[in-house]
Amino acid sequence: MKMKKHIIVPAALICAILFPGCSKFDEMSKNPYALYDAPAESFVQPILFKTESNLISVFRSTTAHLMQYAVSTSSEVTSRIVANYNIPEGTSDDIWTGLYLQYGNAMKMYEVAVKEDSKPMQAVALILRNMIAMNITDTYGNVPYFEAGLLSLDNAEDRYVTRYDNQKDIYSNIICNFEEANELLASSEETSFSELCDKTYKGDLDKWRRFGNALYARALLRIANKVIEEDGGVLSLGDEKWETVDVKTKLAELFNCFQTGSGDYPVMRDLDDRAVVPFDKDNETAQTPFYSITSGNWNNCAACDVLVRRMLDTSEHVDSDGQVYYSYLTSASGGHPEDPRYDAYWRKANGAPTQMLSTASARFFASTDHRSNAGNSLIGRMPEGSTASAITGKIYDVKNAPYYPLMNFSELCFIFAEAGARGWIPAAAGLGSYIGLFKQGITASILEWNPYVNEESPEVVDFVNYIVNGEQFSGQTFNSDNAVEAIVTQKWVSLYFSGIQSWADYRRTGYPLLKTNGPAAQNKGILPTRLRYPSDEAYRNVEYYQEALDSWLGGTNNIQTDVWWADTKQSKAIRLLGRQ
Repeated sequence: MKMKKHIIVPAALICAILFPGCSKFDEMSKNPYALYDAPAESFVQPILFKTESNLISVFRSTTAHLMQYAVSTSSEVTSRIVANYNIPEGTSDDIWTGLYLQYGNAMKMYEVAVKEDSKPMQAVALILRNMIAMNITDTYGNVPYFEAGLLSLDNAEDRYVTRYDNQKDIYSNIICNFEEANELLASSEETSFSELCDKTYKGDLDKWRRFGNALYARALLRIANKVIEEDGGVLSLGDEKWETVDVKTKLAELFNCFQTGSGDYPVMRDLDDRAVVPFDKDNETAQTPFYSITSGNWNNCAACDVLVRRMLDTSEHVDSDGQVYYSYLTSASGGHPEDPRYDAYWRKANGAPTQMLSTASARFFASTDHRSNAGNSLIGRMPEGSTASAITGKIYDVKNAPYYPLMNFSELCFIFAEAGARGWIPAAAGLGSYIGLFKQGITASILEWNPYVNEESPEVVDFVNYIVNGEQFSGQTFNSDNAVEAIVTQKWVSLYFSGIQSWADYRRTGYPLLKTNGPAAQNKGILPTRLRYPSDEAYRNVEYYQEALDSWLGGTNNIQTDVWWADTKQSKAIRLLGRQ
């Protein structure tokens, strides 16, 4: 494969697969028990599992609060409340420390696959590398990429030192990798690899190709607004084989394959093609990162009323302290149809406001207005398997779910719906076409989360019809003027427990419209545009860390500077509405 720079990865990185507790490059390099000749396919499942474990943990601790799915019930004055944008460096490095290890493993897998002369494993390694790299750069901006994995020795002390690369260059190479992966899989005569090494797709290479191209669509949509504003829609790739990409043309090509079921870029076709990683509460090696969390800590994550009011009908009230809150209004009592996903997301129906001062938060959660006659909180909590929903009585278990999504099929439907609504895909540019994709996305999302219904269930049909014909987006029902807002807003609802994806969409588009200047909001009322580089980079990677700060962050490791693809006039203008 042709790349602009060679990537040097120490062979010892492979021990991360065999010894998952190994988290430092220097520790790995000294491990006397490391096995260096494992086959490439043996890397797949460990990378998938550890990556997804990291992403769902980050969703619950960070994305859920930034994107107003959830609110912390903590009322300590000194507590670090993510929903209030009080995010110190030391608690924002989960993506960095967790995913760079898996990034190195993906690079090692590619190296082994080349030695094995295995086209399929080279392709799968590239897909994994891209997926991981996108999550890292989308979180922090400019990050180590081309030289990531280079371990150098300095005065007998092991140090991980590498330059930070420009995000535009990173995405250019990511696109080349997607093209290379698709071509490798197209030219391979092999159709599968060991099921034992892949619990997501059971070694089905056709599904891996579809997943890779669905991720390709995600990447193209992510950068499209910026590339169109900056370069007229054509991005230079700087590669001998793939010189440029026209983002709109490529999205249209991917959509044609989606629509016809044929073509050079096969993508996900239905729910069976979605990429999910299984977990098992009865197997200690496959438990979720939440398995050992106590009920008290788990229940500190409360439903945010912003999300609740999108999913359920509510009536407005004012409590004894003057705090506005909303209670659940059932469809039987005149409310609109309930979102069939709500039961899987939250255990009770009422939500809590975001960006409250600590004193107001303490009063709110202690108030009798938000407690039952028995003294139990009426505010929704993420469900556990032992407790049924207050709405239907059905049992869900987010804490120990059997699987979580790396990428759902519904996301691909929303990607094409948005591209169609923006006029980027001629075959989907008509109102009827992208409404159809919009409805398909909502329906698919419901089925991805709710095991008790199917696409013909009345509650599914009624809710989808309500969203298209009755839900308000900026004061109006769905139309060509507010279609993008409607699509991205419902996509936000669907991206529950999908890592950082909804946060990336918000920075890219400004949707959903979120109020970000509440009484306790810090960071100048700006919903963070990136997370800070980990604090130890300042002394572990001294030269290049400071270079990164000076080159694009104005000299400070701030959370107010837009990453490259989010720095567009349109996105900035829409996000500004939340601070007004």
